Amino acid sequence: MPTKLKHMPQRLLRATALALAATGLFTNAQADDRVVVLTSYPEALTVKFERAFEAAHPGMRVELLWRQSRDGLAYLREGGYREVDVYWTPSPGNFTRLRDEGRLAKLESNAPDLPGKVGGVPLGDPEGYFAAFELAGFGIAYHREAVRELGLEPPRDWADLAAPAYAGRVHLPTPARTGFASSLIEAVLQARGWERGWALLSAIAGNAQLDSVVADGPDPLSMGRIAARMSIDFFARNSGEAVSFVYPPKTAYSPAHVAVMAEAPRPEAARRFVDFVLSPAGQALLWHTDVRRLPVRASSYEAHPETTAKPFAADALAYDSVLTEARRGLVAELFDAVLTVPHAALSEAWQALHAAERQASGDARIGEARRLLERVPVDAAGQADAQLRALFAASDGAAERAALIAVWADDARKRIAQARELLAQVQP
Repeated sequence: MPTKLKHMPQRLLRATALALAATGLFTNAQADDRVVVLTSYPEALTVKFERAFEAAHPGMRVELLWRQSRDGLAYLREGGYREVDVYWTPSPGNFTRLRDEGRLAKLESNAPDLPGKVGGVPLGDPEGYFAAFELAGFGIAYHREAVRELGLEPPRDWADLAAPAYAGRVHLPTPARTGFASSLIEAVLQARGWERGWALLSAIAGNAQLDSVVADGPDPLSMGRIAARMSIDFFARNSGEAVSFVYPPKTAYSPAHVAVMAEAPRPEAARRFVDFVLSPAGQALLWHTDVRRLPVRASSYEAHPETTAKPFAADALAYDSVLTEARRGLVAELFDAVLTVPHAALSEAWQALHAAERQASGDARIGEARRLLERVPVDAAGQADAQLRALFAASDGAAERAALIAVWADDARKRIAQARELLAQVQP
């Protein structure tokens, strides 16, 4: 670029470059010194990478196009694939769709020094059409002062939310209403096993407000009206300075991705951008206090021992995303039948149980009441049945599904009633 142009304001420089290109005074390569990136990431993140990339590649510039994930997919399909060089967003399903439609280019270097998986989840496309850029983790967001007022230590694991002191002060998202909730629930089920996992979910639900009863208006967690919420980390970042987030030792992590478009007008610039965001320098930017994302480079965590996120620890949960998808419908309907529909009665029963344990902990009827409240009507062997999982993944079979759901709901109602009868008989 001519020396005089280097010191012009960036906006004037770009306008001048376009004007000169139109008169033929710049070559196409000189005029089009950009990489066009389609993203749904917030500005706090994108501006850091834009500036760092341009500093590392003098003479190049990043042009960002912002679209929500659904709108971005439509934009690319409707002609944007001819304009966009890089697709960069936390929407895993979009990448697989674009790959299957032949709209992504195979990456020449899929960062071979990056790990292939986090837990049991693949980092990127096995065939190299997209690469993982950062991780989102499931855990517990908590209001520090509200937890202290309850006389509790900060939560560190899922089971902490079953403590009696949390009664009415926990928020539990439901798979039927919150997109990430299925994976969150699976993190608990896979960490503890099917039956023990449902037992813990029942105990937490006994303390919890569910999606359907969380009030509109200001976030109750940021206001301290609830003390803790099972959540995904990037939502917790919007809950205010009074809220902290902890990753349980056994939890799941979900990757976000980056890819080069198959018809990218500037493929070399696109690959440079991808290489940069996956490089040690690019990954280090994720720790910035304005960004607060989790890198996909295991080595990056060595400089941050303070984080509770340990996705690459030797004893990390081997989370099975294939299993999650296989039983997603089953888990969502079972959750509603045994936890959401009878929620008011379930909460009362758990509070009665906690009161009985404080007053007469040695009574055998208390243990039986707990077993009734913890039991799930589909056992570990039953949930593994391929036909059952397929039934809840299919578009047909509504009558058969409804019949099973009714059986589960009736089982939950009867178990809760039996538990309450037993607890009523307990004498302090």
